Amino acid sequence: MPLSFAEVVPVSLFVEGGFRWRLSTRGLAAEEWLQFDDAYDTYLAEKSRVLREHRADALAVLPGSELASAEVADLIADALTITGRPVPPGRPQQHPLEWAARCVQEDLCLLERDSSGWRLTAAAVCFPTRWSAAEKIGLGLRAVHEPVPRYDDIADTVDRFFDRLRPGSLVWRPNWSLVGDDRLRLPVEDRQAPTDLADPLGELWMRVERQTIRRMVDHRDAALFTIRVHRWPLTEVLADVDVGLADELRTMPSDVAEYKNIDEWRSRLAATLVGRTKER
Repeated sequence: MPLSFAEVVPVSLFVEGGFRWRLSTRGLAAEEWLQFDDAYDTYLAEKSRVLREHRADALAVLPGSELASAEVADLIADALTITGRPVPPGRPQQHPLEWAARCVQEDLCLLERDSSGWRLTAAAVCFPTRWSAAEKIGLGLRAVHEPVPRYDDIADTVDRFFDRLRPGSLVWRPNWSLVGDDRLRLPVEDRQAPTDLADPLGELWMRVERQTIRRMVDHRDAALFTIRVHRWPLTEVLADVDVGLADELRTMPSDVAEYKNIDEWRSRLAATLVGRTKER
């Protein structure tokens, strides 16, 4: 079975005090790094399809990223072995990050530090939430997040976090979206859907990215960012999110709400959530 919301997000998804961008990372044990569930084969089959049909968009690598990516592949192979899953052959024929990404349900992004800061040097992103790996490759952290309104509020914090992350350290954080369908892959051109909803509870999906960051040991100027996409009908997770989500929707600045594509109906959804809470 797919993992439940409580298994994926064993903490409060929303912080009291209303909206603001937060890094909000938490330590993670090595044995909890990746998430495997009964949808494993489905995810991998969909990855194969995306890499076949949308390869130029989903896979982007810079020359020189192979060495740190090989360390990533070794870590993925170890994780597969620990969970009793077979380690696929074929590593010499593929970029190591592509091989690693084809083995797990997570998307993988490699960041490497040079004189200009942390840059995205390799990425296999088959299940984006409306962004493109090909458009971001080679960019620094600030440029990668350039479309995000108010990212400057936490940009320095993010840069310092990566600089201070110790080799071998592993953390995770959740990120959420409200979307109108349950597809794993939401390409850039779908950013404007949905724009209107007749039934904000019945038509929406809660999409959560469980993101992890792991600093490499052998290649200390490299860090791996993983993204595991989960989604549930909003009606299934209301007990876990309704009060905090309503507060987040009410306090979110308009430019952020427009970026998340929820501005047209967020007030109505917040009111619905508050009314539902009062009825309980």
